[in-house]
Amino acid sequence: MSLFSMILHLLVDLLIIVAANIYIPKRLGHLFGLKRKRFLYLIFIGGTISFLITLFSLTATSHLSFGLYYLVSSSFIGFMLYLLVLLICFEIINFFFKFQKIYSGVVILSLALVISVYSIWHSRSFEISRIEIPIKSLQNELNIMHLSDIHLGFQRGADYLESIVTETNSLKPDLVLIPGDIIDSRSEKIKELLSPLANLESPTFFTYGNHDYYVGLDKVITTLEENNVIVIQNEIVITNGIQLIGLNYMNADSLTHDVHQVNDKTIAEVLPTLDISPDLPAILMHHSPVGVEYMNQHNVDFVITGHTHAGQVFPATLLTELLFPYNKGLHKYKDTYIYISQGAGAFVLPMRLGTINEITLIRLTKN
Repeated sequence: MSLFSMILHLLVDLLIIVAANIYIPKRLGHLFGLKRKRFLYLIFIGGTISFLITLFSLTATSHLSFGLYYLVSSSFIGFMLYLLVLLICFEIINFFFKFQKIYSGVVILSLALVISVYSIWHSRSFEISRIEIPIKSLQNELNIMHLSDIHLGFQRGADYLESIVTETNSLKPDLVLIPGDIIDSRSEKIKELLSPLANLESPTFFTYGNHDYYVGLDKVITTLEENNVIVIQNEIVITNGIQLIGLNYMNADSLTHDVHQVNDKTIAEVLPTLDISPDLPAILMHHSPVGVEYMNQHNVDFVITGHTHAGQVFPATLLTELLFPYNKGLHKYKDTYIYISQGAGAFVLPMRLGTINEITLIRLTKN
């Protein structure tokens, strides 16, 4: 992400928060004919402050009892987002067709509530995506299960991971690849949350994401290794006739910027230090879909990544399309394929709208 894109992202977020807290109470009060709107301002400003406290505390807390407070405050901010969008749409429609104010207010509030409930329900399950990619020099076809951005913690527990493990085992992949953000809250229950991974029946590899770093990387790595997951950090592992490259979470180069930056090294610096052979297929895992041009220069055939959540909820889905050149799904840069998962879990908002939680079965075929 360029510095301009990062600043734009922060400015847009700030603008939405400020505008919502000014506009929503004022407009709702007008629709319902309220002369005094102070209590509406208190509700929405208080809800926003509560959410911001949640956001800044999310990866620092050590108690899952914080989860209820988190779910309430983050659900409220999601409801507020949908309410803002619906009110803006109403303004546009009402410019051409005049509606009775109080009925319009009831309809808008009801729609925002219904959409919020649906979004929360929709984020509680996952779907299986399937893609097929031809890879040069591949000797045998290979099935890979791609599990990214599960975000275990306040929103999801060990039972959710167990359902993913059960589904993965039923598909019998040759490899399971997890490119980061498996945890999103600092918890004394990390061992319990990650324990279902021990039941995976296929060799499993992991590279860390920004949230794994935030919550205590050493503990995450130790727990993963105790559950038979192989953690690869800026190195190559030869398995199933391919070179599997795992990169730590980092920027593409020194010219790009990232609000989530946790590493001083860059992809442009690290890749030349790895002995990537042109004679074996090279599959690379990195949490974020950046630096593909450097990966292509170093003979990488296929990049597996996540991080974006595809925006997770509308209208954020439109913003991530602008911020990330590769936002979701399968893309190709010259002769390098890249697949960006929408993520198997949600973060910040316990909601999905316009996106899905997905796990992806990738079939690599001979070219």
